[in-house]
Amino acid sequence: MTTKAYLLGLAVVFVCVGCSTFKVNTAEDYDRGQTPPAQFSKDGEMCAKMAESDQKRFGAGGEIDLTQATYNRMFDACMRASGYQRKQP
Repeated sequence: MTTKAYLLGLAVVFVCVGCSTFKVNTAEDYDRGQTPPAQFSKDGEMCAKMAESDQKRFGAGGEIDLTQATYNRMFDACMRASGYQRKQP
């Protein structure tokens, strides 16, 4: 395999992996189950605030973290700790 083909393949892999993390998680990505809509909305807002704070402190590039990886990890951890399960794709 030539070096050019190897580098092209590597670039494609990075783009595919990177694009999958650009989406910001929201409460809409989780199943609220029996939780009343008002409580679910409140929990989602609380998790979003925690995730934003965490991203500002630890995110690669802080507020300009284009991958949203730090935000998404904290948001997911918060929603799961609140008892919600992520919806199946």
